[in-house]
Amino acid sequence: MRKLQKGSTIVSAPLILFFSVMIIVLIGYFFMNLIFPFLWYEKLNSISQKYMYIIEKYGYLTDAENENLISDLEQSGFDISNIEIEAPNKHTTYGELLEFKLKYKMKYIVPNLSENSKSELIEIVVNKNSYCKI
Repeated sequence: MRKLQKGSTIVSAPLILFFSVMIIVLIGYFFMNLIFPFLWYEKLNSISQKYMYIIEKYGYLTDAENENLISDLEQSGFDISNIEIEAPNKHTTYGELLEFKLKYKMKYIVPNLSENSKSELIEIVVNKNSYCKI
């Protein structure tokens, strides 16, 4: 009769577990790196929606609201030196087109398995168009 050999699972189970965890971590890293620009876009989009209502209300972006916009962007984690704001600065009349644009240049690290990961500067742009309501 053959004796059962014990001990092979003691070696193989931790190895399988280790490689499984490593694969899950790598997939998570690539996924998070791919999803970050979309998360920044959604933050920028929600802030721009809020201020588009203000622009519709007043017919332009007032100086006080411009300062509030900059502080909201800072509180949301945006680097203000990489933000470009294009908003009407003169009072418009009822029915005129209002164009509001926020541009954010962010450093994006391209996922790479080699030692040299490549980083690029990508631009996230949110355009809002509406008509003056006053």
